[in-house]
Amino acid sequence: MGGSIGIDLGGTNIAVGLVSDACDIVSRKDVKTMAPRSARSITKTIVSLIRSLLNENKLTSKDLSSIGIGLPGIVDTKSGELLFATNLKLSHVNFPELFHEYFPNLNVYVGNDADCAVLGEYLAGEAKNYASALLLTLGTGVGGGLVVDGKIFRGGDGLGIEPGHIVVETDRAVKCACGQWGCLETYASIQGLIRLTEEVLASEGDSVFLQSPYPLNAIRIFEAVRAKDPIAEKIHARYIGYLAAGIKTLVALYRPHIILLGGGLSNASDLLIEPLEKAVRRDIFSGDILPVPSIRVASLRNDAGIIGAAKLYRESSL
Repeated sequence: MGGSIGIDLGGTNIAVGLVSDACDIVSRKDVKTMAPRSARSITKTIVSLIRSLLNENKLTSKDLSSIGIGLPGIVDTKSGELLFATNLKLSHVNFPELFHEYFPNLNVYVGNDADCAVLGEYLAGEAKNYASALLLTLGTGVGGGLVVDGKIFRGGDGLGIEPGHIVVETDRAVKCACGQWGCLETYASIQGLIRLTEEVLASEGDSVFLQSPYPLNAIRIFEAVRAKDPIAEKIHARYIGYLAAGIKTLVALYRPHIILLGGGLSNASDLLIEPLEKAVRRDIFSGDILPVPSIRVASLRNDAGIIGAAKLYRESSL
């Protein structure tokens, strides 16, 4: 066998990789998604990338064990249907059926992109030596997934978990894009961090490091924290408080052996890991009796989703 194909289909980029049985990415191709466009158009682009990878490695589709696709939305893994993906502006799309038009003899598996990422980390990354792992992706939104004993945990209905939409604030809560109020995503995402910064600046006064006319972004905010700016330190404390509150709830629910942070904000690991571990350990449920999971930064970065998608076929044998 020549391995399997893993596809990380995002709202901005499409990454396709040929993944060995040992979970190594042999080669990969990346292009812009160019959304919104039809599912059939996206499929044709991906098929072209797969064929290019096969040609470069002197393989045919007969050498592959399967194709796996990580999708940025709600996925029914039993039917193979993408129910809804906001960033792609797609709904009710059966990608396995579309891919079978080009590769009729290959099994095609689909999963949520965060589920694929945590599976990749579990098999080949930071969670490799743990029985269970929870991943939080801190980016435009807050996503995540959980793997237990080699299988993705998808809840009773099989549609996966949404850790970004647990409620962490009820007093003067902010409305989330999902329609709820006080979701973790509204406080722990990039936009949540910027909004917290704007709120603190409005009530506490200006910061030398965060003055206009420069646009606020996560890099500037974390630079101000590292420079010991008092206003930035207040913003940082509030951000850590919300993220720790979410993590404590997730630990009480799922008891993972390790928690991984991914997404763009995880690049500021030096400002996240130590204060988060302190905050979580300080008053977590039964923390004096039950083990508290370590918190680390995901190590595979953009490769995790490709590897996890390529290995979705493993679940059918577990």
